[in-house]
Amino acid sequence: MPEILLVIRKRGNIRVLRQALEAHKLTCVEVSSKEALEGLLEKPLCPDLALVDVSGFGESIKSMCELLQQKEIPFIVLSAKGELSLSNQALYHGAASILEKPIIKPLLLKLIRRMVHAGAC
Repeated sequence: MPEILLVIRKRGNIRVLRQALEAHKLTCVEVSSKEALEGLLEKPLCPDLALVDVSGFGESIKSMCELLQQKEIPFIVLSAKGELSLSNQALYHGAASILEKPIIKPLLLKLIRRMVHAGAC
């Protein structure tokens, strides 16, 4: 079963996204801070893909994207309209794609399946 790493600050967004993904037989692991991401990536795990919601992370999003890139974990950025600057930083630092919120779940699921089947990990 594909494992998705959710890098999301807001608990409500984690809950909604987790429910949507698990309903489609995707396993989720979540972190809500840079420190938690660093700790998780020290463990021997290899998620197939990460979803990174840039909301609430500010400038730390750059280093978080670099961490994912160093671990060769492909990631998709979730962004609100007003977060273009942060989204561009994430794209510059390795994001495979950017989806604007509100997320269209069928589109997200299709993108996840395509990236996971492309041999993410």
